[in-house]
Amino acid sequence: MSSSGQAAFDPRLLDLHLGHLSTAEQESLWRELAADPTLAAQNEALTTVFAALRAEQGWRAPADLAVRVLDRVRQAGPPPRVVRPPDEWTDAAERTNGRVLRLGNLRDLVAVAALIVLAIGVGVPSLMHMRERGERLGCSWNLAQLGRGVQQYASTFNASLPFAGWSRDASWKPTSEPGVVTVPNRRHLYPLLVQAFVLDPRLFVCPSQRGAPMPRDAIRLHNDFLDARNVSYPYQNMAGVRPSARDDPRLPILADENPLFDDGVPLVDLRRLPWTDVARINSRAHGGAGQNVLTLDGHVLWTVTPFSGVDGDNIWTLNGVTEYTGREGPRAATDSHLLK
Repeated sequence: MSSSGQAAFDPRLLDLHLGHLSTAEQESLWRELAADPTLAAQNEALTTVFAALRAEQGWRAPADLAVRVLDRVRQAGPPPRVVRPPDEWTDAAERTNGRVLRLGNLRDLVAVAALIVLAIGVGVPSLMHMRERGERLGCSWNLAQLGRGVQQYASTFNASLPFAGWSRDASWKPTSEPGVVTVPNRRHLYPLLVQAFVLDPRLFVCPSQRGAPMPRDAIRLHNDFLDARNVSYPYQNMAGVRPSARDDPRLPILADENPLFDDGVPLVDLRRLPWTDVARINSRAHGGAGQNVLTLDGHVLWTVTPFSGVDGDNIWTLNGVTEYTGREGPRAATDSHLLK
Protein backbone atom coordinates (compact mmCIF):
# COMPACT_ATOMS: atom_id res chain seq x y z
CA MET A 1 0.00 0.00 0.00
CA SER A 2 1.11 3.54 -0.68
CA SER A 3 1.34 6.19 2.01
CA SER A 4 -1.87 7.81 0.72
CA GLY A 5 -3.90 4.66 1.35
CA GLN A 6 -4.22 3.79 -2.36
CA ALA A 7 -3.17 0.32 -3.59
CA ALA A 8 0.06 0.45 -5.61
CA PHE A 9 -0.43 -0.24 -9.31
CA ASP A 10 0.94 -3.66 -10.35
CA PRO A 11 2.99 -3.20 -13.58
CA ARG A 12 2.38 -6.83 -14.51
CA LEU A 13 -1.19 -5.84 -15.48
CA LEU A 14 0.16 -3.55 -18.18
CA ASP A 15 2.44 -6.33 -19.44
CA LEU A 16 -0.57 -8.66 -19.51
CA HIS A 17 -2.57 -6.34 -21.76
CA LEU A 18 0.45 -5.66 -23.99
CA GLY A 19 1.23 -9.37 -24.40
CA HIS A 20 4.61 -9.21 -22.68
CA LEU A 21 3.99 -12.10 -20.25
CA SER A 22 4.74 -15.73 -20.89
CA THR A 23 1.97 -18.32 -20.67
CA ALA A 24 3.08 -19.39 -17.19
CA GLU A 25 3.23 -15.77 -16.00
CA GLN A 26 -0.23 -15.09 -17.38
CA GLU A 27 -1.72 -18.13 -15.62
CA SER A 28 -0.11 -17.09 -12.34
CA LEU A 29 -1.40 -13.52 -12.64
CA TRP A 30 -4.94 -14.68 -13.49
CA ARG A 31 -4.96 -16.79 -10.30
CA GLU A 32 -3.95 -13.69 -8.30
CA LEU A 33 -6.68 -11.65 -9.98
CA ALA A 34 -9.29 -14.18 -8.90
CA ALA A 35 -8.16 -13.93 -5.28
CA ASP A 36 -7.39 -10.19 -4.98
CA PRO A 37 -10.37 -7.76 -5.47
CA THR A 38 -8.06 -4.71 -5.55
CA LEU A 39 -5.90 -6.21 -8.27
CA ALA A 40 -9.02 -7.25 -10.15
CA ALA A 41 -10.37 -3.69 -9.99
CA GLN A 42 -7.12 -2.34 -11.46
CA ASN A 43 -7.31 -4.92 -14.24
CA GLU A 44 -10.91 -3.97 -15.00
CA ALA A 45 -9.92 -0.29 -15.25
CA LEU A 46 -7.09 -1.15 -17.65
CA THR A 47 -9.42 -3.36 -19.70
CA THR A 48 -11.81 -0.43 -20.16
CA VAL A 49 -8.97 1.90 -21.16
CA PHE A 50 -7.51 -0.50 -23.71
CA ALA A 51 -10.94 -1.22 -25.17
CA ALA A 52 -11.51 2.50 -25.73
CA LEU A 53 -8.08 2.98 -27.26
CA ARG A 54 -8.40 -0.01 -29.57
CA ALA A 55 -11.77 1.21 -30.76
CA GLU A 56 -9.95 4.02 -32.53
CA GLN A 57 -7.70 1.65 -34.49
CA GLY A 58 -10.37 1.01 -37.12
CA TRP A 59 -9.58 4.39 -38.68
CA ARG A 60 -7.25 4.22 -41.68
CA ALA A 61 -5.36 7.12 -43.20
CA PRO A 62 -5.80 7.80 -46.95
CA ALA A 63 -3.32 5.85 -49.09
CA ASP A 64 -1.74 9.01 -50.48
CA LEU A 65 -1.49 10.84 -47.14
CA ALA A 66 2.31 10.63 -46.97
CA VAL A 67 2.70 11.92 -50.56
CA ARG A 68 0.35 14.84 -49.87
CA VAL A 69 2.22 15.78 -46.68
CA LEU A 70 5.59 15.76 -48.50
CA ASP A 71 4.16 17.92 -51.28
CA ARG A 72 2.94 20.48 -48.72
CA VAL A 73 6.35 20.48 -47.02
CA ARG A 74 8.15 21.12 -50.34
CA GLN A 75 5.73 23.92 -51.22
CA ALA A 76 6.46 25.62 -47.90
CA GLY A 77 10.10 26.09 -48.88
CA PRO A 78 13.15 25.73 -46.67
CA PRO A 79 12.58 25.81 -42.91
CA PRO A 80 13.28 29.12 -41.15
CA ARG A 81 16.64 29.55 -39.50
CA VAL A 82 16.30 29.88 -35.75
CA VAL A 83 19.01 31.76 -33.91
CA ARG A 84 19.11 31.35 -30.18
CA PRO A 85 21.54 32.46 -27.47
CA PRO A 86 23.60 29.76 -25.74
CA ASP A 87 21.58 27.91 -23.10
CA GLU A 88 22.98 25.20 -20.86
CA TRP A 89 19.71 23.24 -20.74
CA THR A 90 19.32 23.21 -24.53
CA ASP A 91 23.00 22.32 -25.00
CA ALA A 92 22.62 19.41 -22.61
CA ALA A 93 19.54 18.18 -24.48
CA GLU A 94 21.37 18.37 -27.80
CA ARG A 95 24.36 16.47 -26.43
CA THR A 96 22.10 13.67 -25.17
CA ASN A 97 19.80 13.68 -28.19
CA GLY A 98 20.73 10.12 -29.11
CA ARG A 99 19.57 8.89 -25.73
CA VAL A 100 16.14 10.51 -25.83
CA LEU A 101 13.34 7.96 -25.26
CA ARG A 102 11.42 7.27 -28.47
CA LEU A 103 8.07 5.54 -28.72
CA GLY A 104 8.58 2.84 -31.29
CA ASN A 105 5.08 1.59 -32.13
CA LEU A 106 1.38 1.75 -31.44
CA ARG A 107 1.71 -0.67 -28.55
CA ASP A 108 4.00 1.76 -26.72
CA LEU A 109 1.60 4.63 -27.39
CA VAL A 110 -1.31 2.60 -26.04
CA ALA A 111 0.68 1.72 -22.93
CA VAL A 112 1.56 5.35 -22.21
CA ALA A 113 -2.04 6.47 -22.79
CA ALA A 114 -3.32 3.76 -20.47
CA LEU A 115 -0.93 4.82 -17.73
CA ILE A 116 -1.98 8.46 -18.09
CA VAL A 117 -5.68 7.58 -17.87
CA LEU A 118 -5.03 5.33 -14.88
CA ALA A 119 -3.02 8.04 -13.11
CA ILE A 120 -5.82 10.54 -13.65
CA GLY A 121 -8.44 8.09 -12.44
CA VAL A 122 -6.55 7.42 -9.23
CA GLY A 123 -4.98 10.81 -8.62
CA VAL A 124 -7.84 13.25 -9.25
CA PRO A 125 -10.24 11.72 -6.66
CA SER A 126 -7.40 11.68 -4.13
CA LEU A 127 -6.64 15.35 -4.76
CA MET A 128 -10.32 16.26 -4.43
CA HIS A 129 -10.52 14.35 -1.16
CA MET A 130 -7.44 16.13 0.17
CA ARG A 131 -8.89 19.50 -0.83
CA GLU A 132 -12.22 18.77 0.90
CA ARG A 133 -10.42 17.55 4.02
CA GLY A 134 -8.30 20.71 4.06
CA GLU A 135 -11.38 22.93 3.76
CA ARG A 136 -13.11 21.03 6.54
CA LEU A 137 -10.10 21.44 8.84
CA GLY A 138 -9.85 25.13 7.94
CA CYS A 139 -13.51 25.58 8.79
CA SER A 140 -13.01 23.79 12.12
CA TRP A 141 -10.10 26.13 12.90
CA ASN A 142 -12.23 29.20 12.13
CA LEU A 143 -14.99 28.04 14.45
CA ALA A 144 -12.50 27.28 17.22
CA GLN A 145 -11.15 30.85 17.01
CA LEU A 146 -14.68 32.29 17.03
CA GLY A 147 -15.39 30.11 20.06
CA ARG A 148 -12.48 31.71 21.89
CA GLY A 149 -13.88 35.12 21.03
CA VAL A 150 -17.30 34.14 22.38
CA GLN A 151 -15.77 32.91 25.63
CA GLN A 152 -13.77 36.13 26.05
CA TYR A 153 -16.93 38.15 25.41
CA ALA A 154 -18.80 36.09 28.02
CA SER A 155 -16.01 36.60 30.55
CA THR A 156 -16.22 40.35 29.98
CA PHE A 157 -20.03 40.64 30.09
CA ASN A 158 -21.05 38.44 33.00
CA ALA A 159 -21.48 35.16 31.01
CA SER A 160 -23.67 36.78 28.34
CA LEU A 161 -23.25 35.64 24.74
CA PRO A 162 -22.69 38.22 21.96
CA PHE A 163 -25.95 40.15 21.55
CA ALA A 164 -26.85 43.30 19.60
CA GLY A 165 -30.28 43.95 21.11
CA TRP A 166 -33.85 42.94 20.28
CA SER A 167 -37.39 44.38 20.49
CA ARG A 168 -40.92 43.19 19.80
CA ASP A 169 -40.88 45.27 16.58
CA ALA A 170 -37.86 43.37 15.21
CA SER A 171 -37.75 40.44 12.79
CA TRP A 172 -34.81 38.28 11.78
CA LYS A 173 -36.69 37.36 8.60
CA PRO A 174 -36.64 40.06 5.88
CA THR A 175 -40.02 41.80 5.82
CA SER A 176 -41.75 44.86 4.39
CA GLU A 177 -44.34 44.91 7.17
CA PRO A 178 -44.89 48.50 8.40
CA GLY A 179 -43.23 49.31 11.69
CA VAL A 180 -41.15 46.12 11.72
CA VAL A 181 -37.36 46.44 11.60
CA THR A 182 -35.30 43.64 10.05
CA VAL A 183 -32.47 42.59 12.35
CA PRO A 184 -30.54 39.71 10.72
CA ASN A 185 -29.48 37.21 13.34
CA ARG A 186 -25.88 37.53 12.17
CA ARG A 187 -25.84 41.07 13.59
CA HIS A 188 -25.50 39.57 17.07
CA LEU A 189 -22.07 38.26 16.06
CA TYR A 190 -20.86 41.71 15.04
CA PRO A 191 -19.84 42.80 18.59
CA LEU A 192 -17.07 40.18 18.39
CA LEU A 193 -15.49 42.21 15.59
CA VAL A 194 -16.25 45.77 16.61
CA GLN A 195 -15.08 45.16 20.19
CA ALA A 196 -12.00 43.24 19.00
CA PHE A 197 -12.79 39.90 20.60
CA VAL A 198 -12.11 38.51 17.09
CA LEU A 199 -9.40 40.40 15.21
CA ASP A 200 -9.50 38.77 11.79
CA PRO A 201 -12.77 39.10 9.80
CA ARG A 202 -11.65 36.21 7.58
CA LEU A 203 -12.44 33.83 10.42
CA PHE A 204 -16.15 34.36 9.75
CA VAL A 205 -15.85 32.90 6.22
CA CYS A 206 -15.79 29.15 5.63
CA PRO A 207 -13.00 28.08 3.22
CA SER A 208 -15.49 26.00 1.20
CA GLN A 209 -17.92 28.90 0.71
CA ARG A 210 -17.79 31.82 -1.71
CA GLY A 211 -17.57 34.45 0.96
CA ALA A 212 -15.99 37.87 1.19
CA PRO A 213 -14.55 38.97 4.56
CA MET A 214 -15.74 42.21 6.11
CA PRO A 215 -13.29 45.00 5.10
CA ARG A 216 -11.15 45.82 8.10
CA ASP A 217 -11.34 49.57 7.54
CA ALA A 218 -15.16 49.44 7.60
CA ILE A 219 -15.60 47.56 10.88
CA ARG A 220 -15.74 50.65 13.15
CA LEU A 221 -18.06 52.48 10.77
CA HIS A 222 -20.99 50.05 10.97
CA ASN A 223 -23.12 48.10 13.42
CA ASP A 224 -23.59 45.06 11.18
CA PHE A 225 -21.82 43.10 8.48
CA LEU A 226 -22.08 44.82 5.10
CA ASP A 227 -23.12 41.68 3.25
CA ALA A 228 -24.39 38.19 4.01
CA ARG A 229 -21.24 36.87 2.34
CA ASN A 230 -19.19 38.37 5.20
CA VAL A 231 -20.46 35.54 7.44
CA SER A 232 -20.64 31.86 6.55
CA TYR A 233 -21.64 30.57 9.98
CA PRO A 234 -25.17 30.77 11.42
CA TYR A 235 -25.43 31.81 15.07
CA GLN A 236 -27.85 30.85 17.82
CA ASN A 237 -31.24 32.56 17.36
CA MET A 238 -31.26 35.39 19.91
CA ALA A 239 -34.93 36.37 19.51
CA GLY A 240 -36.17 34.14 22.31
CA VAL A 241 -34.61 32.68 25.45
CA ARG A 242 -30.95 33.60 25.19
CA PRO A 243 -28.46 31.14 26.66
CA SER A 244 -25.50 32.22 28.77
CA ALA A 245 -22.07 30.73 29.23
CA ARG A 246 -23.40 29.04 32.39
CA ASP A 247 -25.91 26.89 30.47
CA ASP A 248 -25.49 23.39 29.07
CA PRO A 249 -21.98 23.25 27.56
CA ARG A 250 -23.21 20.90 24.81
CA LEU A 251 -25.41 23.60 23.26
CA PRO A 252 -24.43 24.30 19.61
CA ILE A 253 -24.07 28.05 19.06
CA LEU A 254 -22.33 28.22 15.65
CA ALA A 255 -22.05 25.82 12.72
CA ASP A 256 -21.75 25.54 8.96
CA GLU A 257 -24.57 27.09 6.93
CA ASN A 258 -28.18 26.16 7.72
CA PRO A 259 -29.58 24.31 4.65
CA LEU A 260 -33.18 25.20 5.54
CA PHE A 261 -32.76 28.99 5.82
CA ASP A 262 -30.93 31.52 3.66
CA ASP A 263 -30.37 34.81 5.50
CA GLY A 264 -33.52 34.26 7.53
CA VAL A 265 -35.72 33.13 4.64
CA PRO A 266 -37.01 29.50 4.79
CA LEU A 267 -35.90 27.61 1.70
CA VAL A 268 -38.54 24.88 2.02
CA ASP A 269 -42.04 24.57 3.42
CA LEU A 270 -41.06 23.58 6.93
CA ARG A 271 -44.60 22.41 7.64
CA ARG A 272 -43.77 19.35 5.55
CA LEU A 273 -40.66 18.47 7.51
CA PRO A 274 -42.36 15.67 9.52
CA TRP A 275 -42.68 13.80 6.19
CA THR A 276 -39.11 14.52 5.15
CA ASP A 277 -36.04 12.56 6.10
CA VAL A 278 -34.66 15.44 8.16
CA ALA A 279 -31.73 13.36 9.38
CA ARG A 280 -30.24 13.63 5.89
CA ILE A 281 -30.44 17.43 5.63
CA ASN A 282 -26.87 18.41 6.39
CA SER A 283 -25.16 21.68 5.57
CA ARG A 284 -24.16 22.13 1.93
CA ALA A 285 -20.84 23.66 2.98
CA HIS A 286 -19.01 20.33 2.77
CA GLY A 287 -20.90 18.51 0.08
CA GLY A 288 -23.73 17.44 2.38
CA ALA A 289 -21.47 15.01 4.24
CA GLY A 290 -21.97 16.77 7.57
CA GLN A 291 -21.17 19.99 9.39
CA ASN A 292 -18.71 21.48 11.85
CA VAL A 293 -20.51 22.55 15.03
CA LEU A 294 -19.20 24.85 17.78
CA THR A 295 -20.62 24.14 21.24
CA LEU A 296 -21.01 26.54 24.13
CA ASP A 297 -17.89 25.23 25.87
CA GLY A 298 -15.72 25.99 22.82
CA HIS A 299 -15.44 22.51 21.34
CA VAL A 300 -15.76 21.99 17.57
CA LEU A 301 -17.44 18.74 16.55
CA TRP A 302 -17.96 17.13 13.14
CA THR A 303 -21.49 15.75 12.95
CA VAL A 304 -23.17 13.79 10.16
CA THR A 305 -26.72 14.63 11.23
CA PRO A 306 -28.49 17.88 12.24
CA PHE A 307 -29.80 16.10 15.35
CA SER A 308 -26.62 17.06 17.19
CA GLY A 309 -27.97 19.48 19.77
CA VAL A 310 -28.70 18.88 23.44
CA ASP A 311 -30.56 15.57 23.80
CA GLY A 312 -30.74 15.12 20.01
CA ASP A 313 -32.18 18.56 19.25
CA ASN A 314 -32.27 19.58 15.55
CA ILE A 315 -29.89 22.52 15.23
CA TRP A 316 -31.61 23.89 12.08
CA THR A 317 -35.14 24.34 13.50
CA LEU A 318 -37.02 25.52 16.58
CA ASN A 319 -38.79 22.92 18.67
CA GLY A 320 -42.51 22.85 17.94
CA VAL A 321 -42.36 25.52 15.20
CA THR A 322 -43.16 24.77 11.52
CA GLU A 323 -44.14 28.23 10.23
CA TYR A 324 -41.73 31.12 10.73
CA THR A 325 -42.54 34.83 10.66
CA GLY A 326 -39.14 36.04 11.85
CA ARG A 327 -40.10 36.78 15.45
CA GLU A 328 -39.85 33.26 16.81
CA GLY A 329 -37.03 32.30 19.15
CA PRO A 330 -36.02 29.42 21.43
CA ARG A 331 -38.33 28.74 24.35
CA ALA A 332 -35.54 27.07 26.29
CA ALA A 333 -31.81 27.66 26.59
CA THR A 334 -31.18 24.14 25.22
CA ASP A 335 -33.07 24.67 21.95
CA SER A 336 -30.59 25.39 19.15
CA HIS A 337 -31.73 27.32 16.10
CA LEU A 338 -28.73 28.49 14.10
CA LEU A 339 -29.43 31.40 11.72
CA LYS A 340 -27.55 34.02 9.72
